[in-house]
Amino acid sequence: MKLDPIFTVKNHKLFKISDNSAVDAAALKKIQIKWSEVELAEESYNEEYLANLREELKAMDDAGTFAVLVPVVDKPLDSAEQIEAFINTYNHTARRVKDCVSVAGFVLPEEITTKGFSEGTPAADFMETLAIKHAQYVYFTKNPNAPENIVII
Repeated sequence: MKLDPIFTVKNHKLFKISDNSAVDAAALKKIQIKWSEVELAEESYNEEYLANLREELKAMDDAGTFAVLVPVVDKPLDSAEQIEAFINTYNHTARRVKDCVSVAGFVLPEEITTKGFSEGTPAADFMETLAIKHAQYVYFTKNPNAPENIVII
């Protein structure tokens, strides 16, 4: 199930597509998701945790409010294998909440934006992987060197 995008990004600012109105990204609910709480072991995910997250997001759907999912890096993220596991964890998370309209997108943690956003970087790989099934998401970062299609928070 693919959802239509609700938001777009222009010059690092968030806009609602339906009326082209500016949206204060700071007003979106931030839901922190610890990597270690989702990935219990290699490719073994905490489905109960993700089901509870989905329930919270569906309640937000009903209320017409929006959230940004904030990955929390609380495990080593040094090797290519660890980066792949990190990306796979949040891709799995996105799959479990795929029908939640309330998810505006993801914050790109500083740990994956330090190498920039060009092809082959962890940040680009994260966004490209999620975009395969979740093209409606927008991305947020604190990195001032982000491309124009990412919201600076």
